[in-house]
Amino acid sequence: MKLTLQWRWFGALAALWLALLAVIYASLNLALPSYLVDQIRADLERDAQFARQCFLEQLTSGHPSKDAINAVAHALGRETGLRVSVIAADGAMLGESEKPAAEIGQIENHLERPEVQEAITARDGVGSARRHSKTIGVDLLYVAMAVRRPDAASDSPPLGFVRVALPLHQIAETTAHVRHIVTMATLIVGLAAIPPLFWMARRVTTPIQQMRAMAGSVARANFSKRVTARPGGELGELVAGLNDMAAQLQARLRELSDEKAGLSAILSSMTEGVLAMDAAGKIRLANEALRQQLDIGEEAIGKSALEVFRNVALQEIVAEAVQTGRVAGRELTFLNPVERMFEVNAARLQSRDGGSAGIVVLLHDITRLKRLENLRKDFVANVSHELRTPLSIIKGYVETLLDPQPPDAETARQFLQTIQRHSQRLETLIGDLLSISAMESQQARLQLEPVSLRDAAATAAEEMARQAREKNTTIAVEIPPDLPRPRADAQRLHQVLFNLLDNAVKYVQPGGRISVSAKLKDAEIEVQVADNGPGIAPEHLPRIFERFYRVDKARSRELGGTGLGLSIVKHIVQAHGGRVWAESVVGQGSVFHFTLPWQSAGAMS
Repeated sequence: MKLTLQWRWFGALAALWLALLAVIYASLNLALPSYLVDQIRADLERDAQFARQCFLEQLTSGHPSKDAINAVAHALGRETGLRVSVIAADGAMLGESEKPAAEIGQIENHLERPEVQEAITARDGVGSARRHSKTIGVDLLYVAMAVRRPDAASDSPPLGFVRVALPLHQIAETTAHVRHIVTMATLIVGLAAIPPLFWMARRVTTPIQQMRAMAGSVARANFSKRVTARPGGELGELVAGLNDMAAQLQARLRELSDEKAGLSAILSSMTEGVLAMDAAGKIRLANEALRQQLDIGEEAIGKSALEVFRNVALQEIVAEAVQTGRVAGRELTFLNPVERMFEVNAARLQSRDGGSAGIVVLLHDITRLKRLENLRKDFVANVSHELRTPLSIIKGYVETLLDPQPPDAETARQFLQTIQRHSQRLETLIGDLLSISAMESQQARLQLEPVSLRDAAATAAEEMARQAREKNTTIAVEIPPDLPRPRADAQRLHQVLFNLLDNAVKYVQPGGRISVSAKLKDAEIEVQVADNGPGIAPEHLPRIFERFYRVDKARSRELGGTGLGLSIVKHIVQAHGGRVWAESVVGQGSVFHFTLPWQSAGAMS
């Protein structure tokens, strides 16, 4: 198990404290016995001096009495608790406090004893030694002092020696007692030191642990965590600095987040595509508009523009912006996922050192504008063409009629009929153009009211009856009488039905059949105008509602069509909030559909 910082600090302080106590304990063990021995030696020297005074008279008399000396030695031994020995100058034992007088003569010569030899050679006449005594069988500390006449020189031969000794087991007992006291004191101090050591470890480690937790939170981008501990000194300054740093980072992050959110909102709401690349040309950002327009996803991030878009021209614009430092732009065509045209502008982002920090590319989708421009061009060309043909015919016939030699009356009458027919065609064309213009500009207001689809279809069919009879074509209105009435502009709805029937009559084969039906479907009414004519090829179906678009241009002009009928149908239906489309099978016929919104409050037919 991994220990926390607090317990490691506590262990370190406790180990340091125990080490200090161990050093003190070891020092006592090493120094105390030596100190006690030195103290005992000094005491023994004083005792030896006293004993020398006691035996001085006997030793200086010339005829010392062993019995008297031994009696005094015994008396001193009992009074002091010391072993007292009196040794003659030749090393013979004169008295011993631990032996009776009868055994004194049996004691071996002590002249070669270390303490005696040291007392002979020492200037102060004192010698000491520590050894095991064979006489009494214990370890003793001996102090021997040479006995000289009071008026004798310090280097004169001694008259004898007085030796005192103390068993060293007293030193061992004293050392053990002191060691016991020190041990108990160590334990007491150690136990008493645990709470302060734990408090010190907690006081030091708590802010460190909080700072560590705070650093982890900052690394995870969470700047709300703070160090609550308030230690003093440098650690307190560090805590205050970290808290201040976290507060500033949190404020800066909030500012950056707000700026990023604002920038993201701006980029998301832009209809133009925005592409951001780093200095290495790798894509860092593509806004939602660009993702939808060019069908790119997250996999584009980190790749170059050439890898993602496969457009060399775009790469050239980017390179030009990087090299020149100016905005580079041109119109580009992208083929994937569908063909689109963009006005592309690239600008270099400048870093602080003046180098390139990246590239921002703005792509403005001009596909619709280009398409409208092309439609306008086509419209102008088509209108010019449609107007030029009848005008040219009218002009030619008028010039013929105004010739100095005019044609005969019958021929002139045919010319005038031709001029009348083409004038009517011009009038129809211009009327259709005005209708489309009014619908597109929303100048024509719809007069909405409940309208009977059955009656409107019957009226349009009746108006087309003569043309239908000429082609032996049947027009059948198959709208149920109980079909709900949609709210619509009756005049515009009549125009829709008339144009669809007119278109069907023109293209259906003689002996053909045309039907008008309607049904309620969800929240709208769907109307169908079907015929069994030659049908329309699939490639023409998407464009048949465009202005001036003809499937068979030669036959359409021959039949007198302007090419605007179906376009007018589309605009009127869309103005009502409906939809229009066509279905066809070549050789089997066509079905034109349009829908009208229906509310349940509409009157029933």
